[in-house]
Amino acid sequence: MTQNVQEATPIRESSAGITSPETHAMPRWNAASRHGASLVAIVLGAYLVMRAPLNVMWLQPASDTEVIGNVVLEFVVAGAVLLGGVSLAPVSIGRRLIAAAVVVACLAFHVVGSATATISTPPFLMYASFAVTLGGLAGAAAWLIVRGRSWPTLVLLLVFAVLPRLAERLSYTGWSGVVREDLLLIMSGAIGIGVAWAAAAVDRIRSV
Repeated sequence: MTQNVQEATPIRESSAGITSPETHAMPRWNAASRHGASLVAIVLGAYLVMRAPLNVMWLQPASDTEVIGNVVLEFVVAGAVLLGGVSLAPVSIGRRLIAAAVVVACLAFHVVGSATATISTPPFLMYASFAVTLGGLAGAAAWLIVRGRSWPTLVLLLVFAVLPRLAERLSYTGWSGVVREDLLLIMSGAIGIGVAWAAAAVDRIRSV
């Protein structure tokens, strides 16, 4: 009788909400988790920047405040996500500040450059040159910095210089603007991923 009561005791404790901390331990927010969250946020932020239609905003009349407001909100959210990814990285404050400065510089150049280019350039060329190139560049540069890659690997970011030239070439094809923009987006993503892996390979070789 006593044995049966003792065996039933854990069952009553479990039903009363008393659980063992070993069996229900929460996952730790460690460096690996922060790296993963940082990567996801940086990639998402870079994509949102590439999709931010600032060219649409500059082409709207000043009275169309609803469209302008939506575009500005999209651009601000994209930049906030990108900067949020930088802040999550488990690296020194110095590296995070440098990465954030690079992102802000790219976003500022995106705003000023797109407004200037719209005056004399078709919207598609402006979009390709500033949104896709600078969005991908900002994301890739931020990741290399917060991932702790060596500073010489930043030279690999020069590969993004091919995108404006590619945009100019695609503008003379018979494809629709949507198809051309998607191609540029895919190319920018491929370049960003390639730069990240190439930087990792360079640092691996240097450490041997």
